[in-house]
Amino acid sequence: MSGAWNKVLRIDLRKEKIWEEELDSDIIEKYLGGNGLGIKLLYDETDEKVEAFSDENPLVFVPGALNGSQVPMTEKCGFYSKSPLTGIMAEGIFGASLGEQLKKAGYDALVIKGRAEELSSIIITEDEVKMERTTELEGIGIDKSEKVLKERYGGTAAVIGPAGENLVKYAIIGCDGRQVGRTGLGAVMGWKKLKGIVIDGWKDIEPVDSESLKKLKSKAFAEFTKEGGAGKQSYDAYSSHGTVKFTGMGSELGILPTHYWEKGEFDEAEKLSSYYWEDDISDSWGCNRCPCRCGQVYKDIVDVEYETSFSLGSNLDIGDIEEVAKTNYLCDDLGLDTIEGGNVVGFLMKLSEEGELDEKIPFGDGKITRDILRKATFRDDIGDVAAEGVKGVGEKYKREDLAVHVNGLSPPAYDPRALKGMGLGFYTSTRGACHLRSDCDGIELGGGKSVNDKGEWVDMSEDRNSLEGKGYVAWRENYITLHDTIGSCKLTGRSVYSPEFMSEIVNAHLGTDLTAEDIYKAGERIYNLERIYNLKQKPDIKTEIHVPKQFKTPSEVEGLDGAVFTEEQVKKMLKDYHKARGWNDEGVPKEDKLKELGLDFVSL
Repeated sequence: MSGAWNKVLRIDLRKEKIWEEELDSDIIEKYLGGNGLGIKLLYDETDEKVEAFSDENPLVFVPGALNGSQVPMTEKCGFYSKSPLTGIMAEGIFGASLGEQLKKAGYDALVIKGRAEELSSIIITEDEVKMERTTELEGIGIDKSEKVLKERYGGTAAVIGPAGENLVKYAIIGCDGRQVGRTGLGAVMGWKKLKGIVIDGWKDIEPVDSESLKKLKSKAFAEFTKEGGAGKQSYDAYSSHGTVKFTGMGSELGILPTHYWEKGEFDEAEKLSSYYWEDDISDSWGCNRCPCRCGQVYKDIVDVEYETSFSLGSNLDIGDIEEVAKTNYLCDDLGLDTIEGGNVVGFLMKLSEEGELDEKIPFGDGKITRDILRKATFRDDIGDVAAEGVKGVGEKYKREDLAVHVNGLSPPAYDPRALKGMGLGFYTSTRGACHLRSDCDGIELGGGKSVNDKGEWVDMSEDRNSLEGKGYVAWRENYITLHDTIGSCKLTGRSVYSPEFMSEIVNAHLGTDLTAEDIYKAGERIYNLERIYNLKQKPDIKTEIHVPKQFKTPSEVEGLDGAVFTEEQVKKMLKDYHKARGWNDEGVPKEDKLKELGLDFVSL
């Protein structure tokens, strides 16, 4: 099989041992790459419950199955581990060149265990694979650390900042201006005393059927760029204004969290939208090889995304895009997830407003926001609490009723009172509250192409206010999982890459013989294995349904008629969801479902 090397590189940091391991071609066919191969390796490495900060907890890096193929928008790759923030699967997908470079080094995955004695980096070049002490980079931010390692060794460098070194539970990994945000994977690297991973690949990535792949690449590119193409509209919108174009619209729809999730609309939302500050767009950044370049850079500071305009903007009552951009850049360099970090600050602002804190932390203050995030990075004063994440802050101050999270992860910029399917997706996501595991907002806000229960590519539109028929969230999760498996972009790719098109490209690249139904089943297989991993690591997720006070308070947005999102509603929707998945009432996959998916090797 070409397009895949059938090799895993393994490194034990404590023993300073490095070796290669063959990977069965059957594993590649069933799990492909990305989070498919990621969860398979993670499950196999942690058959029993482990602590996130332990030698036994692996840090797994896997390129998307199509990384290096040059198929448009297929350069996403990911890190996987057990999260110190949530206690379940840690997943971080980003569009850096690290995936392509690992492929060019001749590996389909990298598995790291143990802990180094001193701050070190892994160096992978044609000459050798080695560990190098890099203690001189301790406390140095991501920008400078990445630059130093790339100048020293060449290639691409993925690094952590001081937040990761200090085990902030929502620390990120940075590379090429892209971030592995969410779930604290930077802290896992930090505990392992791993400052960076440098890869300078040297091999060619050759598909099995180069002629067919060439035609498929041309077809895909035309769908994104030619008039009438299925992805042309989204391609043009993202390439000109990025994701942050949605901020004003989000407020109009009542889905933009404001004043720490109390409201769904923000008076200054339009000022945060890239349509408002388009004259100040100084550059466009993007993922490796991506022609879209959807990251719109504000005044040479940083490319602000929709999620960050919420977490560091509307949710803190900050309507100044420059303040948001400055804080965004600070988080990226220190190594903090902007979504969790902004939610932590918002929670502290709310607690201060209610008189729960000695400190005065008013809403609307960008300078104080940055001060708290710096303190969190170095675990200084109140920052030691802030470094634990929203759930930790709630436990510390005994105000868990106001702590907005699902399974320990703060939600992104979608008020579930106004988007019931997306809200359910927060509770079914395998990494905690996340929009990118179901990506239901488009289906609920206007409709579009998606999959049905058979994996068929159909037009789908769902009522965002209804509690009925939410089984489609499961089908959507299976489909979105495929994007993270092959490495394709969900923003533009969801308009073009149907299961059938995906199977054609994967077959040409990897030499598989998968049908559209087969590849859809792969997405379902992967999602089920993620669920099983989570049940083994944290059995309580079967019964835990934490719904914060803000969700249960009637929305004041005009047109939503006082909509709420309650525990009873979640349970009602979960019944349909579990039935659609073939799980029992507690959300445990049934034996016949496991057998159908080829997962009968698992145990619970």
